[in-house]
Amino acid sequence: MLLEGDVGELTEEQKKFVMKTFKSNERMINLINDLLNVSRIEEGRYLYERKPIDIKEIVGGLVEDHKDDLERKDIKLTFNKPKEEINLIGDQEKIRLAIQNLVDNAVKYNLEGGDIKIDLIKKGESIKFSIEDDGIGIPEKQHSRIFSKFFRSKTATRRETEGSGLGLFITKNIIEAHGGEIWFESEEGEGSTFYFTLPLGGKVDED
Repeated sequence: MLLEGDVGELTEEQKKFVMKTFKSNERMINLINDLLNVSRIEEGRYLYERKPIDIKEIVGGLVEDHKDDLERKDIKLTFNKPKEEINLIGDQEKIRLAIQNLVDNAVKYNLEGGDIKIDLIKKGESIKFSIEDDGIGIPEKQHSRIFSKFFRSKTATRRETEGSGLGLFITKNIIEAHGGEIWFESEEGEGSTFYFTLPLGGKVDED
């Protein structure tokens, strides 16, 4: 309300302070949500509502959500989506969160003027998703720890001071809970490509 001027016009200096407070609050909310998700995973309470979902629509929506960040960093993002429909059974909220974490990282750790390529293909009775960036990459010695809880690579901590180190841990658990697999390829200074597969079948939860 303050930023939108509902209680009166703010000076530029006031807007800067309010914006800093707003961003800090958003970071705290995201951190709390991550910690709650981790707690539910570890206690076996990370429940899923399995319904038919359109994964192309999810990816397309996330690309649109990142439009401002892509423009700000002059990053070109290409989404190669199949012509046919790709519907799978899963928890839409959790699948969206998993993909969002991967897109967030590709944008956050990419260089200005870089490229991101997203591919979504249907292979038999499963789908394969990949997201490739040409950003900072991950040191080879740290590859085995990348999906660990609270872990952030040295290149990530040098590039971005913010981050809980929980995003990829949560993403891995979401994909595997849906019967899928997740992996990556990366070289320091040369970028990263993250992949996951998900089965198309599954039982729909009844209301």
